[in-house]
Amino acid sequence: AVVSTQSTGALNQHYTDNKQRDQYFEKKVKLRDAIQAIVMSNFGEGVLHLTGSSMSGFGTKNSDADMALVFDPHVSVIPKSKARKVIVRLAGSLRREAFCSNVETIFAKVPIIKLFDNISGCDVDININNLIGIKNSFLLRSISTLDERIPVFVIALKLWAKSWNINSAFHGTMSSYTLVNMVLYFLQIGLSPPLLPALKPYVDKLQGVNVNSQLQNYRPSEFIKFTVKNTEPVGALWVKFFYFWNKRFRQKKIFSVYSAKERLRNYNEHGLDIPSYAFVIEEPFQKDNIARSVQYNQFEEIKLRFSEMCRQMQGTLPFERMFGESKEERYDFGQGR
Repeated sequence: AVVSTQSTGALNQHYTDNKQRDQYFEKKVKLRDAIQAIVMSNFGEGVLHLTGSSMSGFGTKNSDADMALVFDPHVSVIPKSKARKVIVRLAGSLRREAFCSNVETIFAKVPIIKLFDNISGCDVDININNLIGIKNSFLLRSISTLDERIPVFVIALKLWAKSWNINSAFHGTMSSYTLVNMVLYFLQIGLSPPLLPALKPYVDKLQGVNVNSQLQNYRPSEFIKFTVKNTEPVGALWVKFFYFWNKRFRQKKIFSVYSAKERLRNYNEHGLDIPSYAFVIEEPFQKDNIARSVQYNQFEEIKLRFSEMCRQMQGTLPFERMFGESKEERYDFGQGR
């Protein structure tokens, strides 16, 4: 109870100090508009969408700007040859712009352009036709507006995980999207009454939406029809979350925010549940494994960190002392900037 009470004030302050600033978001919008103009001058078509944490309500004061360039709102994957031509041509134009630096093209599974915006000071990733990313950003935005405790919780968790070096898909730990879905699943079934419903009806509704012409007709704050009856302070949720996952990390199950249910792993669901996956959370739109980046050796470190948090919260350790000392991410405690 001591930790819970203390953490509520600290979490709210932490959110105030580290959330995405309005002026930073406005700079990203202006950047999107500038690149949109370059897209039109090159191709005469295409709509550039801001996606990811910039739009979801879970962005921090130094979040990257993720963007998706959509030519065909009816096709999730366009031919790699076309994507490559678009990437090369657009990157060439961006290299000639004074506001862009460090422009590079990466032809991985999902081809992207990476660059640094000299005006806003943010890193930018541009992909081609990632419709799911756009719809998912809208869904997460709708969730973040459902209750003010949700973005407070998510941003604190992302920075906590980063501080302990367990928030990096590249290094075999948890992506930010994995962490967000862990929070959502906990809010669905780890609380009584729950703070979030199953996402199935909302995902199903978005599946058929045209992101270029219809998505703007929906208001995020009105999209999810759910009356929140849970009134626990965010500090209590913070404590319960770690105990909830500390227990479930030791269970061989698939966790689904789509259905708000869990089921035993049988290792024969292609793309979702195979032996090489240490941890499985079902992605609500594509039904693959969000946590596929988590490696077995790193999963042991993740479980150890959660277990240690549970131990620490039995005492009176100050909230800020629960964070590690990673130099990858700077975060404020009560600086009020």
